[in-house]
Amino acid sequence: MEPSASRVFCSRVLGMVNAEDVNAIIQAQKNMLDRFEKTNEMLLNFNNLSSVRVQQMSERFLHHTRTLVEMKKDLDSIFRRIRWGRRASRARRAHSRRRRHAPRSPRRALKAKLAKQYPEAFSNIHESPILDDDDEDFDPVPKSSTTTIATSEQSTESCDTSPGALSPATSHDFEDLSQGPCNSPALNGQTLTDEEAPDDLD
Repeated sequence: MEPSASRVFCSRVLGMVNAEDVNAIIQAQKNMLDRFEKTNEMLLNFNNLSSVRVQQMSERFLHHTRTLVEMKKDLDSIFRRIRWGRRASRARRAHSRRRRHAPRSPRRALKAKLAKQYPEAFSNIHESPILDDDDEDFDPVPKSSTTTIATSEQSTESCDTSPGALSPATSHDFEDLSQGPCNSPALNGQTLTDEEAPDDLD
C-alpha cells in the first residue's frame, strides 16, 4: 500500500527542517528574553532613582524659590528706604538752601561776624537751638528799655542847660565863676591855699 500524498508532503517538509537550527533559534530567543528582562529591570531602577531625584530637586527648587521671594521683599524694602532717604536728603538740602538764601536777622549776622573774627572764643560755646529758631522774633531792645530811654530823653529836654535857656542872673553867676581863679585846688567845694593843699592831700 502506497503512502498518501499528504504524508509524503509532511515527511519531505520535516526532512527540510534542521533540528540544530531550531535549537539555535530557541536558545537565541531565550538569550534575548534574558536581556529584555535585565533591561526592563534597569529601566525600573532608573525610573525609581529619577523619581527620587525629581522629588529632591523639587524640594530644593521650592526652597530656592522661597529664598528668592524673601530676597526680593528685602530688596524692595531696601530700595524703598533708599528712595525715602533720597527724598528726605533732597528736602533737607532744599530747606538748608532756602535758609541759606533767606535774609539773616541782625543778631545772627553779628554773631556770624564775631565768630569769623574770634573763632577761638566761639569754639567752645554751645549754641541753643531755641535761640536760633527765635532769632527772627528776638527784639534786641526790650520795651522797658525803650520806655526808659524815652523818659530820659524827655527829662533831658525838660532840663536843658543851654545859655539861651538860662536866666540872666544864672548866666551872670556862671560868667563870674569862669572869670575867677581856677588854679587853686579845691576840696569838698572849699578853696585851699598853697600851704594847706599839700598837707590835706597827703
